[in-house]
Amino acid sequence: MARFRRMRSWGMLAAGLAIGLSIGGALAVGVWWGGSRHEQAALPNLGELKLQAMASHGAETFAIATGPIDGDVEGLFTLDFLTGDLQCFVINPRFGGLGGWYKTNIAANLSPEKGKKPNYLIATGVLNAKAGTYGNFKPAGCICYVVDANTGEAAAYSFPWAANAGAQGVAQSTDMKLIYKWKCRQLNIDTE
Repeated sequence: MARFRRMRSWGMLAAGLAIGLSIGGALAVGVWWGGSRHEQAALPNLGELKLQAMASHGAETFAIATGPIDGDVEGLFTLDFLTGDLQCFVINPRFGGLGGWYKTNIAANLSPEKGKKPNYLIATGVLNAKAGTYGNFKPAGCICYVVDANTGEAAAYSFPWAANAGAQGVAQSTDMKLIYKWKCRQLNIDTE
């Protein structure tokens, strides 16, 4: 009887293994066959796919964001809450090193509330402004938005970008320009 039980358990194990391998094999063949049929249609479109990403992050006293400056050139925007300094650093992709440094102080445009700790949000977006907006220079392909979370005031900044100077390895530096300022929070509290 013990011999019968051992044979039965080995038989169950062999049957389970055979069923498992059959299901796994069928799935593998289905994935391979289905993938090869759709592979020809999907691959030509991958060459046209270009991703562009912008990111931002903030802490208690500092925030950063990235944004496209021109073509394959990206800038890193930094905002120091304590000093109000907004800066953009651009690395020259052709020669390495600093390709541009732009700065402004947001305190004149977004004056912090007295007695409150500054609390800012920063984000970037694409700016397709025409040449001549800043004289002879074409503006950077990016706009930097700063919002004061305490007051609800917002401001947008950009700067002139000379692509030919970057291509020649000339580092650029100028003040950022205020593009526009507005108030996001329209709050009227009635104290009656």
